[in-house]
Amino acid sequence: MKKLIIASLSLLILLQTNAQYDPSALAVLDAMSSNYKDVESFKASFSQKLTNENAGLDETISGDIAVKGDKFVLDVIGQKIFNNGTDVYTYNEEINEVTISTYDAEESEITLSNVYDLYKKGFKYALIETKTNGDRVVELDPESREKSYFKIRMTINVKDELKSFEVFERTGNKYVYAINSFTPTPFSDGYFTFDTSKYPDVEVIDFR
Repeated sequence: MKKLIIASLSLLILLQTNAQYDPSALAVLDAMSSNYKDVESFKASFSQKLTNENAGLDETISGDIAVKGDKFVLDVIGQKIFNNGTDVYTYNEEINEVTISTYDAEESEITLSNVYDLYKKGFKYALIETKTNGDRVVELDPESREKSYFKIRMTINVKDELKSFEVFERTGNKYVYAINSFTPTPFSDGYFTFDTSKYPDVEVIDFR
């Protein structure tokens, strides 16, 4: 009996370990990632919903983003954030002010510029559901417990397109991002650097 219990526990541990790097989830993620690999640059519109039951939060905003490699321009709630891969320019339209800081890739948030390849480094993954319409739901679990979030849940449709993703933070915050449109669009590298000449009398605050 003791040997049977030990054998059962060993099998359970093995199954749990395999589930952490689920090959069926990896196949879905690889197909999704390759779907975007040949798209040099694109623009997308999205909505973001923030909820936290304990704090009574339930907020929804929408925005637009332009992406090329690790560069992006994010336009949301009166702000434009330009990231050229080296510097970040945060422009506040209401007060006509731009703040410049050095881009730190390690501290960057999860965005539409990196979410498609996020799983490739530092994550465990599992396919948790295939819906009747063909959507696959994949969960990512960061290997590092120092991340501000403990889980990411992606919904990927039958065309291997990312429809939405949810980020579960340790604070109780949950962010749900829905991708409303995705259009391959050519952008020059210069598009992702804030051009002061296009914003007369803008106040520049440089923290670099």
